[in-house]
Amino acid sequence: MQEELKVKLADAKACYANASDEVKEALEHLFGAEPFAFNYREIKSFEDACKHLGISTELPAQRAGVEYCKEAVEQSLAAYKLMVICKAINNGQQYDEDGDTWFPVYWFYTKKELEDMGEDERKRKGIQLLSAASALSAETAGVRCAGAGTRGAVAHANSGFPLCANSEEKALYLDEQFRSLIYQCYGIKVKDEE
Repeated sequence: MQEELKVKLADAKACYANASDEVKEALEHLFGAEPFAFNYREIKSFEDACKHLGISTELPAQRAGVEYCKEAVEQSLAAYKLMVICKAINNGQQYDEDGDTWFPVYWFYTKKELEDMGEDERKRKGIQLLSAASALSAETAGVRCAGAGTRGAVAHANSGFPLCANSEEKALYLDEQFRSLIYQCYGIKVKDEE
């Protein structure tokens, strides 16, 4: 008879993630609570988020032989992935202890503002050149949200996208780790620097 049982940490965490409270208690009794402590930085991809939530990585299917708008499908799949990622990073708790949520904010500058800022300051601030949807949209300043008519470059306080984290640190991580997916969701293209 074997005196010692060994289990891989990843297997124990996967079991813990989808276990009942009784099973979680038993696992914590056997291995301690520390191995099962949630670390949102372990979520580095859509697949990691799905694994954490115990859901399939399979994306909503398109029907064969049906024509779709490629850009719209890519944006909707990016939105789906971001919603799953946010749910996983928040670990089932949408709001912080005060009932607040946090989200990455992107500032949009006019061509004149960028010229006035100068190349050195732009680089210091990490500002990227994006392709503008229209002159009207690009000229608006302030906090942005997605709008079908304005492609995410209009200021509103009463609407937005459910790309919310339950801490400022997690919102910054979303931007750091998933910026290209966020841009894809909003249909934002990054211009190559000349």
